[in-house]
Amino acid sequence: MEVTKKDVEELIELRKKDSFLNHFWNIFSGDMRAKGEINRNEIKVWSQNMWNLTFYSIFIFEFNANNHLTNITDKMNPVGKTLIGIASLWFLYLIFPNNPTEFNPIDNWQWITIIAVFVFLVAWVSRKIYKMERKNQLEEIYEILDIEIEKKAPENEWSLKNILIRLFTYPFAIFVITICAWSLFSNGIKSIFLTLFGIGICGMYLYSDIKMIMKNNKVEK
Repeated sequence: MEVTKKDVEELIELRKKDSFLNHFWNIFSGDMRAKGEINRNEIKVWSQNMWNLTFYSIFIFEFNANNHLTNITDKMNPVGKTLIGIASLWFLYLIFPNNPTEFNPIDNWQWITIIAVFVFLVAWVSRKIYKMERKNQLEEIYEILDIEIEKKAPENEWSLKNILIRLFTYPFAIFVITICAWSLFSNGIKSIFLTLFGIGICGMYLYSDIKMIMKNNKVEK
């Protein structure tokens, strides 16, 4: 069955323009309704949940001249991209001192390595969260629009690879949450942004991964 533009329009509960200000307000409004922008040959749809208020996807539905769906793509919303950019700049600020001429990277290689590994892990966790949430939302969209896709066997969540990954990422996520909470109490309002960013990223990862495990276990049964 062909999916039409009218079918996709029914996904939208509130029409909004895809702009930075609208997404910024969307994060703080607490409005979880599906929102979207309707254009001539495409429709953009986005939706949040309580565990992913910031780094949610915008799904772009493309249509042909007969208003039949031809393609679905996605991108991260502009506020999520901006926050990742700000956090990256802050990490760079930690590496480089106030007076670069006095900085010797050889003498400070341990500190540089720790920050670099931390940045890599945060980026990896962020991407993992984004992909898991995107997959969950896409599956819901396919079900609502009655789009048939080739069903893949659920991934074995207890394979050696996944167990080793979680043995490393779970303690890391808990460690970051603990450090962020300690930083908030030690430095007060000065560290509020990075505290919320770190706790938010790691909390969303733990929630999304546990949710994925439970979902795949139900499918296997």
